[in-house]
Amino acid sequence: MSDIEQAWNEHWSEYAEAFAQPLQGNGLVSRFVTNQNVTGSYVEAWIRSTARTMLGGRFRISTGAVIRPYDKIRSLHGVPQCDLIVWDPSELPGLFEHGEFALVPFAAVRAVIEVKRSISSAAELLQQLQDRHKLVPSGFLLGVVVSHSEPLRDFECAPNWFARGRSAPAMTRLLDSTNKPDTDGVLAFIYFLSQVAGHKGFVAGK
Repeated sequence: MSDIEQAWNEHWSEYAEAFAQPLQGNGLVSRFVTNQNVTGSYVEAWIRSTARTMLGGRFRISTGAVIRPYDKIRSLHGVPQCDLIVWDPSELPGLFEHGEFALVPFAAVRAVIEVKRSISSAAELLQQLQDRHKLVPSGFLLGVVVSHSEPLRDFECAPNWFARGRSAPAMTRLLDSTNKPDTDGVLAFIYFLSQVAGHKGFVAGK
């Protein structure tokens, strides 16, 4: 490995570590409460904040549900809750929008992200993503797991990885089981948001 390649790798490893530092601090939350509904809420709030930082100038970031004209026929009870919906109110305004909650019209949806603090198996999250696949007209659907023992990517991490077309929903992790940032997993999450924003996936500096 050349000095340039080593410097490149070290830079992005340190970038991922700094970026994910608030998630590593999630361990401190557990000193006060171990209820996963509470600790999971912290993680979701951090991810929504990150998405809002990168996308908030153009899109809204909400939790709630995507609504479609035929939901009454399909069953209103079956409308799934979505952890994070990226949507464009210039297409159609949301309904009952209050704080971070909104019912978002299908035509306004730009992306959906499902967040898990941890999972027992990748199949568990994959099924949840497949159930939400038809809620995202653009196809921008991602499962984010905060901590997992193994990488969850089935793709090579690159700035334009999501634009290459996919046969199954994508997943990534942010930390490994020792609470160490997964550099490629963190960058995959950032690159996903960048592509949602419409950027073409170019990272300068190498």
